[in-house]
Amino acid sequence: MDEMLGTDRYFLEKDRIPVFIGKQGSQKKQFEELFKCKLDINSNTGEVVVQNGEAVDNFVLSNIIHAINFGHSPEAALELRDENFVLDSIDVKTRVRDHKRLKIVMGRIIGKEGGTRRLIEEITKCSVAVGDHIVSIIGPYENIMLVHEALDMLIDGASHKSFYGFLERNRTKMDTGLL
Repeated sequence: MDEMLGTDRYFLEKDRIPVFIGKQGSQKKQFEELFKCKLDINSNTGEVVVQNGEAVDNFVLSNIIHAINFGHSPEAALELRDENFVLDSIDVKTRVRDHKRLKIVMGRIIGKEGGTRRLIEEITKCSVAVGDHIVSIIGPYENIMLVHEALDMLIDGASHKSFYGFLERNRTKMDTGLL
């Protein structure tokens, strides 16, 4: 952060720049209004300069930029404005070193036509984005811990049946607030 100018700098992945900006700049404008700042985005480098923002807002905005880089939609990323929501990620590559096995594990996490990922989202009320080797999650902390446990099962080779059973058993705990 440049204290004298009141600016923060972040970087967007090139393919995520249009997502952050939105159609005719609509998403960028929404971010500027919500965070009471000015955003300058370099379309060539992905650099995002935030001017005149407050420190707390800039922290939240930096998490939103990270979430969008991980593949979350701006709508899902904006959930991070709620102080009860956090952004977390799992680098599956650190647990599965063999490239061929990594592709298999990531495919298991996504599921047929995205079904496994959608089921995780439905049961845990979290947003899940899956990249080449990173799974990113937005949601309440307790629910994210449940997602971590479930994903650990898949990464370690558990069957989808065991994985689904684990999520279903914990759905009741989440619904009653016992998680």
